Amino acid sequence: MSDNNAKTQTAASWGGLARQVGAAAVLGAALTVLVAMPAEFGVDPTGFGKLTGILKLSQPQEIVVETKFSAPPDISKAEPIPFRQDEIEIPLGALGAGLGATEYKVTMEEGQTLVYSWTASTPVVVEFHGHTVTSDGSPEIVMDYIKGEMQEGHGALTAPLTGIHGWYFANPTFEDATITLKLSGYYLLEPGLIGIH
Repeated sequence: MSDNNAKTQTAASWGGLARQVGAAAVLGAALTVLVAMPAEFGVDPTGFGKLTGILKLSQPQEIVVETKFSAPPDISKAEPIPFRQDEIEIPLGALGAGLGATEYKVTMEEGQTLVYSWTASTPVVVEFHGHTVTSDGSPEIVMDYIKGEMQEGHGALTAPLTGIHGWYFANPTFEDATITLKLSGYYLLEPGLIGIH
């Protein structure tokens, strides 16, 4: 009889285990449909997620941004000419060959922006400046931006005045040099290279 008893207990425990696994599977499926799907994926087939507020967990947080319609005019500006990009190779003679100096200029209206990057094959004396152009004999307004001896320069200029803006380069060495000038922005490529001095 004890063998029969053991078989009955084993069958009962397998039956109980099967019921427990089945109940866990049903509970897991119910939790997935009622809680996980609305909270994680925004899918709410039963409406339980909306009813309990769980559905809000899957929605991105709403951020209210104050809109300003009276931004200063220098934040954004329409231009009368198209955006352009140029790369210019500027030969610069040695100190013994003449003065070993030259200028490169572009024409810009006040408020236009130029982004620049230049590199030289050797350190050079640089003066980055701008000035008005007059035809009536009145004096020009000149503004110096950067001066020094360097081998490269990178930056941006928003023209403080209408006129020509650019670089004076002088070679302090006894070997020829080359300057590679990269420009982007709103400008006219005039007058360009202004003589080798």
